[in-house]
Amino acid sequence: MKPWVEKYRPKYLNEVVGNSNAIKVVESWVKKWRSGIPEKRAILLHGPPGVGKTTVAYAIANELGYDRIELNASDYRTYKIIKRIVGSASVSGTLDPSIKGKIIILDEVDGIHARKDIGGLSAIKSLINITLQPIVLIANDPWGLPKDFRDLTLMVEFKRLSQTDIIKALKRICVKEKLKCDEKALKVIASNANGDLRAAINDLQAIAERTRRVSLEDTRILAPRDSEIKIFETILRIMKTEYCYRAREAIMSTDEEPDVIMAWIAENLPKEYEDPYELALAYNYLSKADVFLGRIYRRQDWAYLAYATTLMGCGVALAKKKKYRKFVKYSYPRVFIELARTKQAREIEKSIAEKLQIRKDGIYGIHGSKKMIRYEIIPLLKNIMKADIEEAAKIVKRFSLSKEEVKYLVESESLAEKILSESKKIKLKKEEEAKTLAIAEAKEAKKAEATEIPEMQKEEIKETKKEKEVKRKKKKRKKAKEDKGQQTLLGF
Repeated sequence: MKPWVEKYRPKYLNEVVGNSNAIKVVESWVKKWRSGIPEKRAILLHGPPGVGKTTVAYAIANELGYDRIELNASDYRTYKIIKRIVGSASVSGTLDPSIKGKIIILDEVDGIHARKDIGGLSAIKSLINITLQPIVLIANDPWGLPKDFRDLTLMVEFKRLSQTDIIKALKRICVKEKLKCDEKALKVIASNANGDLRAAINDLQAIAERTRRVSLEDTRILAPRDSEIKIFETILRIMKTEYCYRAREAIMSTDEEPDVIMAWIAENLPKEYEDPYELALAYNYLSKADVFLGRIYRRQDWAYLAYATTLMGCGVALAKKKKYRKFVKYSYPRVFIELARTKQAREIEKSIAEKLQIRKDGIYGIHGSKKMIRYEIIPLLKNIMKADIEEAAKIVKRFSLSKEEVKYLVESESLAEKILSESKKIKLKKEEEAKTLAIAEAKEAKKAEATEIPEMQKEEIKETKKEKEVKRKKKKRKKAKEDKGQQTLLGF
């Protein structure tokens, strides 16, 4: 299937989406070439990837009816090579009467290496001064180029496209491809593209090829686009170059982790290399790079990184006998898509592992790491819960597992419902038993209290009798003393 980026690439300037001010400047430059040779014989289109620079270059060729001669970053661009390939084309016409002329397109001129592409910029400068054909230069960052070089060109800046422009282009493709596209999904794709229309179209095609529809749910597989732009450029340079230093530069210029780069290379090697011997050799280098990465992670010895990057960059680049001059649509590694798809399952496993570690009701949970529980305990737990509903219900109650967690463990919604129902019964039974026990304890306490009251009353009666007896005796003694006193008085 032809990539939609190529299939729906605008052929003329009035079809290009966004950057209207830049397009007006380009159109004016094209008009000057129709009437003669303008003051600025070269135009420098600059801006971030995916904003339409290459598309505009092709559109200029179509507007003028000119044949294209191209050189890009994967080609070796020394003084001699540029002079040989582009030099004669810049001052000569064409033998085909249907073709009015030639247009020279030099992509990524800001990537011309000062040492390895020796004399490259000088060759281009000399060509600009003498050319009889339009020269279109393309760069991401033109400010690294010498000022005298920039002064020879008409500089036109292309900015990142707005979400509105990207959505408009995506809707047009949806109509032509007869796709059912959710408006919200297109907004997510446009937002994720970060102003890169090419990236947005690639994402749309990746989703639509699977389901022939584009829904909000489908957009979950998308990766953050900034890093994807960089990794696409890195893989392209590794696959297309025949020089070790360029492959190493490609890896060193990206912020991606080495294992991520390796996953991208491993995924896309069969699409780029056709010779089985080349494929086997490239994968052999990748496997050795993986060995060094493993040593880095185990020993934390980053001195091995130079070996790993050289093997995955130079090794893969030099495994081919010659460069494949074909367009290849590089795809996102399936291993990452699978990780994204299983993200929810891994989160559930993590939640279960945390619950299995918790101490509850004076009973300790499993003493072990979450990783050990996930890989050793949870598989056993799955078998137990599938085999015995009653035991499964006890486990659910003991660890307070949720419906989603139970469903994940037994891999059946109906069985999960049965286990949860049984767990509720056990819970209700326990509550009833606790209630019955509480009532019984209350009765016992009341009975004990009722038994204690008469005893207390008896004690109180005994105490009252003793007090009365003591009072009576005191009264009697007092009276005896009084009587004795009276008799003494009478005696006198």
